[in-house]
Amino acid sequence: MAKVKLGAIVTDISGKLGGHVFSKNRSGKYMRTKGVPTNPQTSAQMNIRGQFAAISSSWSELTELQRTSWRNAVDQFATTDVFGDIKNPTGKALYQRLNQNLSVSEQPLIDSAPFATDVPFLAITAAGGSLAANDLTVRYDGEGLGNKVLVFATEPLSQGTKFVKNKLRLIEVFAGADSDTLDIELSYTNKFGELVVGSNVYFGIKTVNQVGQASPMMTKKGLIEI
Repeated sequence: MAKVKLGAIVTDISGKLGGHVFSKNRSGKYMRTKGVPTNPQTSAQMNIRGQFAAISSSWSELTELQRTSWRNAVDQFATTDVFGDIKNPTGKALYQRLNQNLSVSEQPLIDSAPFATDVPFLAITAAGGSLAANDLTVRYDGEGLGNKVLVFATEPLSQGTKFVKNKLRLIEVFAGADSDTLDIELSYTNKFGELVVGSNVYFGIKTVNQVGQASPMMTKKGLIEI
């Protein structure tokens, strides 16, 4: 669905409309033909969809007092859309968002709305591995203590690939610390197969706190050495 911001006629447009996608980059606004994404329906994807469906249906099982707490909390969890405007979620959407994050990060779900808190940003300081040493690690710094740290990675990509947001897959969930080196070799090879020397692999990391708020994804290109 395209998002349109109206002015005298139209001042901005973003999203999908018919067979086209509207977007913008540093050069300005542009339109492209909408592609048809593949839907391989992997077990991981089906698991995430199943979790989301279960959380969505559980909204009706809450008490009216609990549902009211979510509706009253939406102002605390407002987000900024592509036009820079502040948007509040619905109570149900907020319940789904926070509990989906909790589910993915292997934390207990919540029935009543929490108070919004700060979510720390973690920076990847190093990422990569060695085929000879049979290791693959991601190192980060930041205030991760008390939160869950989610590590993502891509499969080996062609050297020209730079847009990787839609290619990152969850590899493993860790208990957060303020600084740590995470060994993800086994989790990575279980998902994507053996390491390949010289691979163009990107890694991502984000935190999820105890009420389900998630930080933005931080990414870094890694190097697989001999």
